[in-house]
Amino acid sequence: LSRISYPDLIDNYNSCEGKGFIVSKGEMHGKLYFSFKSQRDSTFIDFSDFLGRKTILMWFTPEKITVRDLINNTYYSQSQVVNYFPFLKVLNNQNISEVVWGTKPDYKKKIKKYKKENNLEMNYKFKQKQFSSNRLILSSLYYNDRKSGDTFEVEFKSRQWSKNHI
Repeated sequence: LSRISYPDLIDNYNSCEGKGFIVSKGEMHGKLYFSFKSQRDSTFIDFSDFLGRKTILMWFTPEKITVRDLINNTYYSQSQVVNYFPFLKVLNNQNISEVVWGTKPDYKKKIKKYKKENNLEMNYKFKQKQFSSNRLILSSLYYNDRKSGDTFEVEFKSRQWSKNHI
C-alpha cells in the first residue's frame, strides 16, 4: 500500500471538503462535529454542537488562523487558539491543510525540538485507512499531553477531492 502525498493531491485537485468530529478529554472536554473546505493552502472549518448549531468558525491561511466563536460573538487570537487546541503548537497552518486533505504531515523534527525546549510529554498518532487503488489516506489524528492529561482525537468521516474551486 502506498500513501497519497499532499503535492500529488494538489497537482490533481483544486479543493477538498468533508466532515468529522473532535473529542477532547481533560480540562477541555466534549465532542464537536465539524465540516471543512480547503483550497490548496487555505482551509475553512466550521464546528457544530450536538444539536447541529454552528458554534465556531476557523480559517487557516499560510499566515494566520482566524477564529470566531458564534455563540459569544468573539474573535480569538492565534495564541488563544493554540492554547485551546494544544496540538497546534507543533502542527502549523500548512500541516492542518495537509491533514484535512488526508495526508500525514512531516512533524517529527518539530515535535522533538518542541518537547525538548518545553520539557513536555506529548504524543501524536496518525491513523490511516485504505482508499481506492491500494492507497492510504489519513482517517484520524490523536494528541495526548501526558502531563496535563489532555487528549484530542480528530476523526474524519468523509472527504471528497474535487477539480472545482471553492
